[in-house]
Amino acid sequence: MIELRVRFINPGGEDRKMLQGADSLKEGREYVVLEIFIPAGKSPLFRVEFISGEDSALFDSRLFTVTSSEIPSTWNYFQLESGSVSLCPETWNRVGFWEDFYDRDRGACETYEAEKGKILAQSAPPTAARK
Repeated sequence: MIELRVRFINPGGEDRKMLQGADSLKEGREYVVLEIFIPAGKSPLFRVEFISGEDSALFDSRLFTVTSSEIPSTWNYFQLESGSVSLCPETWNRVGFWEDFYDRDRGACETYEAEKGKILAQSAPPTAARK
């Protein structure tokens, strides 16, 4: 089993940047990490699918506890000109990919689903606690 899994914990607090989007996550639920993005000089972000089969987004890594730390074999390391770092499938790293994906470009959506499928194929099947 090769997977990076995290469990959402609601830390509370007043840090709006850290909590951005957290209301779409379920406390105690495990998520498969699809990408790690580390903006230059900031906290790492985890891309998780917060609506199963529908959408993914980047969330502050401080919102999670890592429950399995294996890195998927389909990921590559990318150093961006900004100094940011991304660990993700190579096809997701092309300039404009995420903009195309969120604009629902058919090619980008198919690429996303194909790579997500490869990541999930390496994961263990979800348990009742992960649903």
